[in-house]
Amino acid sequence: MEENCGRTPGDGELALAVQAGAPEAFDQLSARYLGLLRARAGQFARPGGLEKEDLIQEGFLGLYAAAMAYNPQGGASFGTYAGVCVYNRMASAARSHHSVGNRPLNESLPLDTAGDLPQLGGQSPEELLELRENAQAFWRRAQTLLTPLERRALGLYLGGWRREEIAEKAGMSLKTFDNALHRVRKKLKDR
Repeated sequence: MEENCGRTPGDGELALAVQAGAPEAFDQLSARYLGLLRARAGQFARPGGLEKEDLIQEGFLGLYAAAMAYNPQGGASFGTYAGVCVYNRMASAARSHHSVGNRPLNESLPLDTAGDLPQLGGQSPEELLELRENAQAFWRRAQTLLTPLERRALGLYLGGWRREEIAEKAGMSLKTFDNALHRVRKKLKDR
């Protein structure tokens, strides 16, 4: 991602770069929003419920969906929009944790396959770097494996859109959406 005259790009600019296919832009957003993801995960973590690591993963998916769907003309800052997307994603995961319809969450891939994510408050710079590298690897993999239609369907799904809204708001039939999302799940799970 190119910076203009040494100026650090804003969150909205980074979101537009993510939409343009720049994985390093999402890396920067991930680093900026890691504190928010951890704080939100702490709000939803309950005994017998999802673990913080799973909620943080859901938060990264919500952040990615926010970046893919963000429209600066919508009137909200990216931070506000991302906060809502992350909250909605985690709330939905927490609600559906015990339901039969929770299959997508159960099939999700861990961001850190080598072990647990660092716990809140006490993570070292090395642990933060490892977390960032794992997130980068996941998103690079998704970018290379998925077609533009599949990435769009994933963005809609992660953005919290209800199935009923897809055809109306996104101009995509439910059958196209369902088929694309099925291929996304298969590609990300099989590799």
